[in-house]
Amino acid sequence: MQEPLLDLRKVRYFVAVAERLHFGRAALDLRISQPALSRQVRQLEHDLGTDLFVRTSREVALTPAGEQLLHDGHQLLAAAHRARERARRAGGQDRLTVGFMLGVRLDPLLEAFGGAHPEAAVRLERLRWWNHGEAPRDGRVDVGVIRLPVRSAEGLRMLTLGQERLVAAVPAEHPLAGRPSVPITAFADEPVLRYADAGPAWNAFWTVDPRPDGTRPAAGPEVRDMEEILAYVRAGSGVAFLPETVSAAFARPHIAYVPVSGVPAGTVVLAWPVARPTELTRAFVDTVRAFTQP
Repeated sequence: MQEPLLDLRKVRYFVAVAERLHFGRAALDLRISQPALSRQVRQLEHDLGTDLFVRTSREVALTPAGEQLLHDGHQLLAAAHRARERARRAGGQDRLTVGFMLGVRLDPLLEAFGGAHPEAAVRLERLRWWNHGEAPRDGRVDVGVIRLPVRSAEGLRMLTLGQERLVAAVPAEHPLAGRPSVPITAFADEPVLRYADAGPAWNAFWTVDPRPDGTRPAAGPEVRDMEEILAYVRAGSGVAFLPETVSAAFARPHIAYVPVSGVPAGTVVLAWPVARPTELTRAFVDTVRAFTQP
């Protein structure tokens, strides 16, 4: 009896769940219903003849088979992306997919690339703090203009593009609002909003946990987007530490952004896959390197 072929769509669904260890959140990001996602993963397990997850009422964990497929799945999806792009190029369609995070300075890079390669089409894809490292590694995007840290730098090359000062988002009536700069120690008693589904390193850096003196802030609510951040901050549920470039795009009358001293600056990088980057990817990297490091 012939074994069923491995369905890349099911692999993509599996990887989304495996990265988050949460079916509901993966379903939201994939824009499908949770029952449909569960059925697809169950079918993949049936096709493979093994369980990929250990499911309990409280948590989801990967089995050894699941750990292996997560590793191989990233490579499979990246290979599929490269094959798709090679087919497009053979058909006369050159396209580069550029991932980006909220607030990064993308326009100068795209203008420089467009000037050097006017024949290339560019597609943009928004990346979030829970998938910004995985997307360029597994081929969802060719390159990513992202912030550090990532869950894992394995399989990625990176070029540093710049630094970003951290600011604290506080209610406009907060005692610290309006100051030109505030030391991190001034937030010792403030709950800090946490980034849902982010890797431990991301939350550690962007919540400044632990603090330079070794203390740890109280944990505020988890957030999934800027609108949630702004709503919680306005309600006084906690403060949020953000890149200054993001705060500039979200000016609100009831929110104040205060520069924070005594903490490292954030880092923005260009990330692309180690394994066989496309010609357009190499061209984009070369253009950005020449633009940022003349």
